[in-house]
Amino acid sequence: MPAYTLVNEPAPEAPLLVLGPPLGTSAEVWAGVAYRFADDYTVALLDLPGHGQDAARADRVPDSLTVEDIAAGAVAVADELGRERFHYAGCSISGGAGLVLGAEHAHRLASLSVLCAGPRFGTPEAWEARIADVAADGTGSLIPDTADRWFAAGFVDEDIAAGPMVLEMLRRTDDRAYIACCRALARFDADARVESIAAPALFLAGAQDLGNTPEDMEALAARVEGASFAVIPDAAHLVMVEHPELVAERLERHLAAHD
Repeated sequence: MPAYTLVNEPAPEAPLLVLGPPLGTSAEVWAGVAYRFADDYTVALLDLPGHGQDAARADRVPDSLTVEDIAAGAVAVADELGRERFHYAGCSISGGAGLVLGAEHAHRLASLSVLCAGPRFGTPEAWEARIADVAADGTGSLIPDTADRWFAAGFVDEDIAAGPMVLEMLRRTDDRAYIACCRALARFDADARVESIAAPALFLAGAQDLGNTPEDMEALAARVEGASFAVIPDAAHLVMVEHPELVAERLERHLAAHD
């Protein structure tokens, strides 16, 4: 069972919305989006294994961790809250988990939203290089390069609260837990499952995301029957941090169409 935070008191009659964070962050990255849903949904914010509220269990995160395990965790949260069906939105590694949910657990999903993710993430060689960096110097050593990947040009300087706060999440992330998630991403390949996604799907890209480009995400959405696609302007990889209001608007429309 993953660690998770409920934004509000669970109401049996309210639909459940589960939000999953990117690698090296915590559930708090969704704060600017989540409160907009608190009146009408039960909102659960997940933490990745060994991250955020799960940091106390970081030494127990297995090296064999998979993105499929993260997807199964979202289902386990819905089970614990007594919900047969739920809305799911995930960014980056949690977006990859969303692809798994859409293909393997579509009957449990009222809707699926995949943010800044794809059926593969980089190359195994690139992940091994990052693992070596973290093993040698810790997650804090990744901050300069990560800031350029996560945020559009100028964001960290302009938003002196959100940008530094999220980068501090990376610094605080346990090295072993981060490495386990890197290994999960290095092994992840959901390409053969994309056409099997049967949940109502929305794909959101950041206009300046270099890792999961708008072109790649639009092509991914085109492979899923009935899927919607949109681009968040002036944003890179962490669109829910850079433009929470725009992300919330897109999610609100998608969820309302499939409640």
